[in-house]
Amino acid sequence: MPSSDRIESRRLETYARTLLEASKAEDHVYENLAPLIAQSEASPEVLAVLAKMSEQGDLDRLPEVLDLYRSMVNEEQDVVGVHVTTAIPLDDELRDLITQKCESDLESRVFLIEHVDPTIIGGIILSARGQRRDASVRTQLENARKIMTQNSNMREV
Repeated sequence: MPSSDRIESRRLETYARTLLEASKAEDHVYENLAPLIAQSEASPEVLAVLAKMSEQGDLDRLPEVLDLYRSMVNEEQDVVGVHVTTAIPLDDELRDLITQKCESDLESRVFLIEHVDPTIIGGIILSARGQRRDASVRTQLENARKIMTQNSNMREV
């Protein structure tokens, strides 16, 4: 076994041993198995939220968050999450305008999930229901570059 594999194996064993010892100290060895399995199968989005809650010291509020999540799922099946990516954070006026436009286009209530990505330079990228609308400056520049490259290749023929 290469040295890096041994180091990785020992690191993972340390995690497992730490979990086991903590579980034994609280007499929760078997009770902790189900949550650990659930954690290991959780999506990156769930893990990111849990990490943020841990960072904020809010993990003890997880049962409340789970109750709210269940309520939202049950009560708001008609709400569509729309990922909105912009180069700078949205202000309230633009947020309201985007919400109204998306609700009109999707014929449903929407919840904006905002992302800031300065690499798009400007414009907006919207994603909902498996569809994506990219009106970013970066994409417009990439499209222009493709057109210019195609035109210069055509002249060489």
